[in-house]
Amino acid sequence: MKKYKGSNYWSMGTSIGLCAAVGIVLGALLQNLILWLCVGAGVGVVLGAVLMLYKNKKS
Repeated sequence: MKKYKGSNYWSMGTSIGLCAAVGIVLGALLQNLILWLCVGAGVGVVLGAVLMLYKNKKS
């Protein structure tokens, strides 16, 4: 069985989910849930795309 580094499991879905979760927590604290959910998901999309491009270029 081939072993993978933890960074190989990072994907678009993971980054969107984690950033959206952080956005939900910030939204709950700042009393504006929808705004921060959208901001978190947007940041997750950008972060995931940049990391996927970096990983593909590295390979």
